[in-house]
Amino acid sequence: PRGTHKNFHNWTASVPDRPIDLRATTRRSRWSLRTGHWLPLLPTGGRREVSSSLVARDETNLMSHFLATRALRAGSLLARARSFTANPSESIASEEIRSNAATTDPLAAAPGETFRACDLEVQRSNHGLSLPEDLTKLSFGHDFAPHQLSVQWSSDRGWGRPVVKAIEHITLHPSAPVFHYGLGCFEGMKAYASEGKEGDVLMFRPEMNMERLRFSMGRLNLPSFDTSELLGCLKRLLKEDKDFVPRAPGYSLYLRPFAIGTNAFLGVAPATECEIRVITCPVGPYYPTGLVPIDLLLDEDHVRAFPGGTGQYKVGGNYAPTLEHLHRAKDFGCKQVLYTIPGAAAVLGGARGGSRYISECGAMNMFFLLENGKTGVRELVTPPLDGTILGGVTRDSILQLCREWDEFVVSERMISVEEIQTHARGGTLVEVFGSGTACVVQPVSSMIRENGERLETRKGLRKKDKVSERAYKALTDIQYGRIHHPWSESIY
Repeated sequence: PRGTHKNFHNWTASVPDRPIDLRATTRRSRWSLRTGHWLPLLPTGGRREVSSSLVARDETNLMSHFLATRALRAGSLLARARSFTANPSESIASEEIRSNAATTDPLAAAPGETFRACDLEVQRSNHGLSLPEDLTKLSFGHDFAPHQLSVQWSSDRGWGRPVVKAIEHITLHPSAPVFHYGLGCFEGMKAYASEGKEGDVLMFRPEMNMERLRFSMGRLNLPSFDTSELLGCLKRLLKEDKDFVPRAPGYSLYLRPFAIGTNAFLGVAPATECEIRVITCPVGPYYPTGLVPIDLLLDEDHVRAFPGGTGQYKVGGNYAPTLEHLHRAKDFGCKQVLYTIPGAAAVLGGARGGSRYISECGAMNMFFLLENGKTGVRELVTPPLDGTILGGVTRDSILQLCREWDEFVVSERMISVEEIQTHARGGTLVEVFGSGTACVVQPVSSMIRENGERLETRKGLRKKDKVSERAYKALTDIQYGRIHHPWSESIY
């Protein structure tokens, strides 16, 4: 059957004589002596089902699938992550919880195939560093905290022991696949100094970033791991560098987890060695003087991602090709590029022209607040997670908040350039804004087409009436612990 090993009789020669359901056996199945089951690391048929849904641009997609899987195990792994102490001297979970987690989550690493936070080793750095007295001198991406988290994997030894150690350069053989074939993915998240509890450090929905990193690694055929274990290791890193979390309004510690293929081999093949690292850097407020709207270049010629590709994964290959377009946007006085994707008719016809649909910015998910000119009913629209869109944590949070407010229709649907143009010309394009970890919310004043046409949002809105302002305040109140909310998670 498709998906089973070619030499299946040789492969099973050393395992117990048990009945095997070939339909549930994939190339990454493992026999567990502890549970007595075959444990597939990828869901059966997932790739075929996902491929068809992406080509059809169905709103049910791979991101929805892994979020649903995460919800199914909320009683075990997520509860475990929320109560995590990440103290290397303490037990992280009972054996019963580990066993239950391994048998209920088909995407999780099999027993023995993940690192453990309780094994973490701390090698403190005598760095003598501290935050500058003048925090305004912090420069995003240039100033780093003194420690990093590192955990290595190899195909013959599995995951090694996680280590918190001094930040240092990475030494790799020049043939490492991360250099040649883009075997690398990353995450972006932040830690915040709590304004509600002195000395506490908070993270915002960190389990979603851990899941998404594993999701991206799976697309690159990098090894799986237990996401709650990585979260525990991350908390331990933050405890070590807690003094580098700026304690001033709007400041935070930016966290960059990433995974790369590191083995020495010059060929297109799965990595036999890889490493997960987490580095951090203290950063200042994205808007020192409040939310500032920007202009976007509306790109109707290029795509950021295509159905069936890697748009929903946070891999480096989605970002490097956008740099040329970003440079070109400056010629139009724009800060970012808003990508579009051709409709089915244009794709099948193989010709230019036809309807184009909004995708996302190079670094932001997009939202459009539209008003029905006849009824006055408002609708907040964001493109669906169809395989071309990165499932942003901030995007998901804004959708949930707006649905709780229940003041306007909230839709995840396709929206065409023509529809936006109609609303802009009719004065019913009320608001446009983007969302992401760095900015939280980024208001947009207009979208500029290459022919010079400006699709402008409505002018004269009061600050308190703007969805972007309300969403920004609601999210930052949670992130900084000004209000108690389950999305805010302490490192202690």
